[in-house]
Amino acid sequence: MAERIERAAGGFVLRRGQHGTEVLLIDDAYGHVSFPKGHVEPGETWEDAAIREVREETGITARILAPLGRVEYPIERAEGHVRKQVRLFLMEELDEQDEPSYQAEEIRGAAFYPWAEAERLHRAQGYANWNWVFAKADVLWRWHERHWEARWRQLPLATEASEIDRLWDEVRPLLDDLVAAVGAELAAVAPAAAGWQPVLDPLPRAVAESALRPAIEHTLLRPEASALDVLRLCQEAQTHRFGRVCVAPQHVALAAQRLAGSGIQVVSVLGFPHGHTLPAALAAEAAAALAAGASELDMVIPIGAMCEDDVWTVLEHVRAVTAAAPATPVKAILEAHYLSIGQLCAAALTALAGGARWVKTSTGFAPSGARVADVALLARVAGAERVKAAGGIRQRAVALQLMRYGADRLGTSSGVMLCRE
Repeated sequence: MAERIERAAGGFVLRRGQHGTEVLLIDDAYGHVSFPKGHVEPGETWEDAAIREVREETGITARILAPLGRVEYPIERAEGHVRKQVRLFLMEELDEQDEPSYQAEEIRGAAFYPWAEAERLHRAQGYANWNWVFAKADVLWRWHERHWEARWRQLPLATEASEIDRLWDEVRPLLDDLVAAVGAELAAVAPAAAGWQPVLDPLPRAVAESALRPAIEHTLLRPEASALDVLRLCQEAQTHRFGRVCVAPQHVALAAQRLAGSGIQVVSVLGFPHGHTLPAALAAEAAAALAAGASELDMVIPIGAMCEDDVWTVLEHVRAVTAAAPATPVKAILEAHYLSIGQLCAAALTALAGGARWVKTSTGFAPSGARVADVALLARVAGAERVKAAGGIRQRAVALQLMRYGADRLGTSSGVMLCRE
């Protein structure tokens, strides 16, 4: 019989109080210090449930700033085994004049404490599986306070290199703290996803113009692409001396035949573009693509799973491919557009722990593609030889900028234009 799932959500709620930043803690019914949280009701989202539970348990109205993380553990009910899934969100109180009025039938007390005191109380009386949460909340709060999502992550691709470098010098220590905090989180909640040691390569790096052509994976993944389009792609790759072509599984055999003896490798995609494929189907796709002549595989992680902090499912999918193709370089496509900065970091660490050789920003099918900020974070995690930038790379200056910040490969359908430019 399938294990029954129970879902709960809550908040790590902050406010700016008389003693600086203050944290909302509850005394729960079991004698522990914790955070307000409770069951996800039918029809609710995780976010809806978190906001409602904070309000019902403590009387505090708060807004969500970012997903903070997730724990899972087994519990025993009278009716059998249950898998408990609990998500926590970083939240900010909306009315800083309010004081908690706790729900006596659910909890024994609620109050805001200065950060240091709250952390001390939680360390002494909290639950061990949340022992990582203060470090990660601290990083994400600083990210929010300094508006780094807008100032850094959403930076236009055409921004001057000097401005990018200036911002990078300022934000890099915070991102390194994020990498450390997420690593500690994974070690606590999903040890199997915590096997990768971050590289922290220095950035930006010097990139020669001559490095551009070999880095390009000349890409054709449009749904209407024809066999003649694929043959033209291969011809362009030979003419412009690109390192690789990237085509859909249907076209791997044709591309491999056309490029035989040229030294240009064929890359194909798995679970493309949404990552909804089952692990067994991913393994079968991998085997078929390799048999048809693919030299490398780009797999899409289950994006929806990562959007709800489900690193266990991400790890399962990546391992299905790397186990089916143990001698083949595998790139994990993270689709950064849909992920918070913390989720992107966790996805990269999990994919690399699962055996992926590279991490890749995008499929090219999301509303946004490669961003310098995402490439830089992935390079700090994976190393500058293990990052593929893809999606919206149409200018030579942008391509070189992405390479300066750690991209080793460039997935683009505009390779010819980049070279002619």
